[in-house]
Amino acid sequence: MARKNSDKRHGNSGGMCDLSCLRGVLIAFNFLFIIGGCGALAIGIWTVISKMKYAALLGSIYYNLITYLLIGAGVLVLITGVLGCMGAVRKNSGMLTCYFALLVTIFLCECVAGILAFVYYQSLHDELVSELKSNLNKNYNQTGQESFSMAVDDMQQDFQCCGVSAYSDWSGSKFITTNQDGLKTPESCCKSPSPGCSVRDHPSNIYRVLGSDSMGCLTRLEQYIKDHLFILAITGTAVACLEILVMIFTCCLRSRIREEEDEPY
Repeated sequence: MARKNSDKRHGNSGGMCDLSCLRGVLIAFNFLFIIGGCGALAIGIWTVISKMKYAALLGSIYYNLITYLLIGAGVLVLITGVLGCMGAVRKNSGMLTCYFALLVTIFLCECVAGILAFVYYQSLHDELVSELKSNLNKNYNQTGQESFSMAVDDMQQDFQCCGVSAYSDWSGSKFITTNQDGLKTPESCCKSPSPGCSVRDHPSNIYRVLGSDSMGCLTRLEQYIKDHLFILAITGTAVACLEILVMIFTCCLRSRIREEEDEPY
């Protein structure tokens, strides 16, 4: 009888060891998960502050949507991480169930952002080719299009380029056909911008050619957006992968807590 009780005590001790190990592992991974969420939030905020200056040039909302999904997921990670730690420390299966549900929600957000980033990465070139020139022709320097016009000027100065494929893209634009100053391109195409500088469209005056290549903005803008989409996609994927591990340990810990609660004392 004494041996049987001793075996039972050893069995419970082993179970408690398993439970303690699971709690420790979950808390450790949860800490890494919170750090990953902070990273995703920081990259999302950095994108809004520093990398949205050309967003007005894009014909779709995918770039903005991906960014704000990443920010939302980062905020949820911080809130969820606290709940996960509390559930593990208190051995509360209800809190862990809620924690798991929030993890699934965040995971779905990350998956949606990742899929959108991949799809948009593939379709970006076609979108810019089909829509950017049309928007330049119709909207530059027009009333109500101030943010678009500013983004165009920033693009042409930052990338040292003019037009979409070439400076000649401006020739049929509403801005050129209606201006009274004889400008051939916007002044932001000039190598040294000043009022009226684009009356002359000579290569020495505007960003027109570099060797035998035209100095359109399409390639530079596309590469800029794609580079940052890659950063957003990698960040979301890294957090999602870490999240899968956290979900596995959460399920294991929740199951072990339920077993302990069901054991007779």
